[in-house]
Parts: sequence; C-alpha cells; structure tokens
Amino acid sequence: MADTSNKGQVFPETRWTVIQRLRAERETTRREALAQLCQAYWHPLYVLARASNHAPPDAEDFTQSFLAALCARGDLGPLSPEKGRLRSWLKAAFQNHLVDAARGANAQKRGAGRTVLALDYAEAERQFEHAHAVNLEADNIFDQQWANAILQRALAALRRNFKELGKEEVLRQIEIFLGPDEAAPSYAEIGAKLGKTENAVAVMIRRLRAEFRAHLRREVAQTVEREADVDEELRYLVRLLA
Repeated sequence: MADTSNKGQVFPETRWTVIQRLRAERETTRREALAQLCQAYWHPLYVLARASNHAPPDAEDFTQSFLAALCARGDLGPLSPEKGRLRSWLKAAFQNHLVDAARGANAQKRGAGRTVLALDYAEAERQFEHAHAVNLEADNIFDQQWANAILQRALAALRRNFKELGKEEVLRQIEIFLGPDEAAPSYAEIGAKLGKTENAVAVMIRRLRAEFRAHLRREVAQTVEREADVDEELRYLVRLLA
C-alpha cells in the first residue's frame, strides 16, 4: 500500500465535502451529493447486510430500500462535527435499517420493486465471499469494504489523469509499484519496456506514488467534515487494506 505521509492541502475554499453538500441549503446540491454517495458507497452496505446473515435477495432488497429512504429524505439528517465521518454515520444508519427491516417495520417497502440504482450485485457478492473467507466481523467487513471503495475511487482518478495525458501504457507498466515492492519487477525491466533509464523510472515511480497519495487524501477528505480528521481516517483505512 502506498505511503500516506503527504499532508497536502485537500480542503480548498471552493471544495465541499459530501457531508457539507448534503447539508447545503440548495436542494439540487443535496440531491447531487446524495446520488454521488449512493453510487460510490453502496457496496459496503450490501456486504454488511450479507455479513449480518441476510440472504442475497434480502440483502439486495435492504440495500435498495435504504437508498430509497435516503433519496426520499434528501439529506443525512443531523450529523455533528464530532462524528462527521460518512463511514461511521452510514454504517450505523444502515445497521438500524437492517434491524427495523428484520422486525418487519419496513415490510411495506420490501418487495415493492423500487430500484434506486441498477447495481451489480454479482460483484458485490464476490466481495462479500472474499471478506467472509477471512472471518471478519460485520463491523470490520463494512469498514474494509469502505476502505476498498476509497481505494478504487482514488485509482480511477489516477487512471483518468494518465489517460488524459496519453500515458496509459506508462501507468500500465508502473502501477504495480503502488503495491508491495517485492511483487514488482526491477526498474531495469520497466526501463527497457518504456525506453527509459533506471533513474528516470525511479523518478516516475516517486511521482506516481505522490499523485496516488494526493488522490487518496482527496477521496478521504470527501467523507469527513473537517480537514483535521483526514489523516486519522486515512491511517485507519490504510491499516484495513494492509
């Protein structure tokens, strides 16, 4: 996993976190943030439902009904600065939703056929099976899946940047260096493929890791309310991915 020691600015004045946008006065701003939240972080919800001993059809139903409830309300409700982490709020809110659903409190919503998002449950089920294989508790499974969602969003942003620069082949050759060094080829091998010296490859890899750290911090910054919380949250998520 990449080093996360970089502490560059991630809260410029014009950048709102998802939490801040969900509490905005403009309804359109709240709706856009909610759509981003649902699309980006539904996987951990489904996996948490499965880890809570719900069968796949029920886990699918509970995930959709929870997202439907969020969309109907249009925001996250009260979320104090001390607890301003989307991860913690979403996990607690969904756990309450699962309890209510299991008791039949949401029976009228179940099976109603309302689909908020077209979701790839097959992929989510594979993620649950992988997490379940290492015997993690439900809370830890959710946090691990949340960390993976942050990681994948950071990687997607990194890949978009390289594509825009016409450097997709460069990234294809050096992306492996975002993982453990022992799994990576030598700089000489990479240099031979890219027509670069070993020193040039070393510089490229340093820049790659720095850019990836920046993307990770920006993604984490979107899920907390205060800049002071970014590094603590990032360190916790990185530990889950180690």
